Amino acid sequence: MATTQAAAEAALPSEPGAPIGGGVEREFTVKARSQRQQIVRRFVRNKVGMTGLVVFVLLLAFGFLGPLLYTTDYATQNSGAQSVPPGSQGYPLGSDAIGRDLLAGLMQGVQRSMLIVLLFVVIALPLGLLVGALAGYFGRWVDSVLMRFVDLILTVPLLVVLIVVASNFPSSRTPLGVGIILGLFGWLDLARIVRSQFLSLREKEYVEAAHALGASNSRIIFKHLIPNALGSLIVWTTLAAATAIILEASLTYLGFGVNGANQTSLGRLVSDGVQATTTRPWLFYFPGITLLVIVLSINLIGDGIRDAFDPSNRRVRA
Repeated sequence: MATTQAAAEAALPSEPGAPIGGGVEREFTVKARSQRQQIVRRFVRNKVGMTGLVVFVLLLAFGFLGPLLYTTDYATQNSGAQSVPPGSQGYPLGSDAIGRDLLAGLMQGVQRSMLIVLLFVVIALPLGLLVGALAGYFGRWVDSVLMRFVDLILTVPLLVVLIVVASNFPSSRTPLGVGIILGLFGWLDLARIVRSQFLSLREKEYVEAAHALGASNSRIIFKHLIPNALGSLIVWTTLAAATAIILEASLTYLGFGVNGANQTSLGRLVSDGVQATTTRPWLFYFPGITLLVIVLSINLIGDGIRDAFDPSNRRVRA
């Protein structure tokens, strides 16, 4: 009996929380992760999104850090090195018809195209967010007025609107002017996305609870609704950035984009190189490939972010 009692006592924990049986203590804990940490973790493990991010960062380094190492100025014209093929006379990617270095032009083109994208996002994102938030949150006549205005503008193709505006303001045909024009007319689809998000979110229980506690409309919009629509906003930003680059290239190709003696962009380089595709193909293919890679990398980043915000997506292993 004593032996049995001693064995039973040995099997009991000596103190609260100690493992039964006196075995090796093991602590099984799961570190809690915030929603932001989970999104970042899913994006980092997304090979498609990370590939796009790495390529995009390398292109940014090429455009903004490259001139620190390759100091040739794109505005410099060399009459003795006109239409030089790649690798000749010290021109790694060749030169154009007036002796300007194409490699220096690509670096400047990446800089100007990124400036256009930045201006586009800075202008279009607040406008689309404001109009969509007001229409989706307040509804009724506010929604009707704002959405009918958006529908009216959307009846005309965006490229046609941009051409009309650019043709009436010739002085705006600079990277700064093109970026502003794209931003002023590029928020319409975002407004509709935000409106649909807010129409759904405003019916949630936490919004009703915030109303019951006396929260103001502005606080509910900025503290509750916008953070919950952040995924859609980020995805739109990445995909719209790629669209802005394509629109700039289209405007420039049609003669309504970046236009100046020493002003250039990737779209301008592609437009200038089209006419020389058969005789000097490097003037078209190098800028064209650079433009294609930038757009592709931004789209891959957008796909990765969309998958990261959607845990149910089977392609992402959380």
